[in-house]
Amino acid sequence: MEELTLILTSILGFCTLFYALAAYIRPYSRLKAISSAAKRVLLVIAHPDDETMFFGPTMLNLSRREETEVYLLCLSNGDYRNKGKVRKRELYKACGMLGVPEENITVLRYTRLRDDPRVRWREELVSDIVQQHVVSHDIDVVITFDRGGVSGHKNHSSVYNALALLHLEKRLPKTVQVFCLRSVNLLRKYSLVFDVPMSFLLAHTAYVASLSDWWTIQKAMSCHHSQYVWFRKAYMLFSRYVVINTFDRLNAPSR
Repeated sequence: MEELTLILTSILGFCTLFYALAAYIRPYSRLKAISSAAKRVLLVIAHPDDETMFFGPTMLNLSRREETEVYLLCLSNGDYRNKGKVRKRELYKACGMLGVPEENITVLRYTRLRDDPRVRWREELVSDIVQQHVVSHDIDVVITFDRGGVSGHKNHSSVYNALALLHLEKRLPKTVQVFCLRSVNLLRKYSLVFDVPMSFLLAHTAYVASLSDWWTIQKAMSCHHSQYVWFRKAYMLFSRYVVINTFDRLNAPSR
């Protein structure tokens, strides 16, 4: 029993030390950040609260960069339980805490883009919307979900499929880069700092939240009052996505 306790303590100590290096020591914290040459970044999400639950560390890190303007495109107003108007207001409040001004936020309300975990959105429609947004705002970098959508939500996966379609059809400007948030298994998803070393070392791109960032993300999530039920509170306490975001770059076909 003593040996097991020693091993667990050693693992916790190592993970905590690695987390501190990645979060607080500037050369390490910026080691895997998106290039500072990216001036205009677009985060594409499916519902209000996605930005906080899954992309909080990234939002805070990018919004602090003086040379970077962050935009948010939310493809639905989260009207699954007829609370779309409420959730839209909550999104604006949460994004304010994460450093994204209201004028940089677009929230859509299309009947063909219903907030429903059982519905797969048409990639052609979503890709057209994203393409228009990229062009109109002169975007350099697009950030969104990967194929797994973190939670397996079909709306999340549809956003990835739309970006993959844009790449396949070569409809994005050559200068635009797309980064997809890496989905992990259930054990890693709820491992908090224990997942930081492996995630950081294996990632192409990564952002780590400091303790003050973590607290800001918690407060931002509390702005989503209509969604802040017990299981989301538990998620916010234990999820690694509140501590670290890791991304894979979506590679375009050769031209």
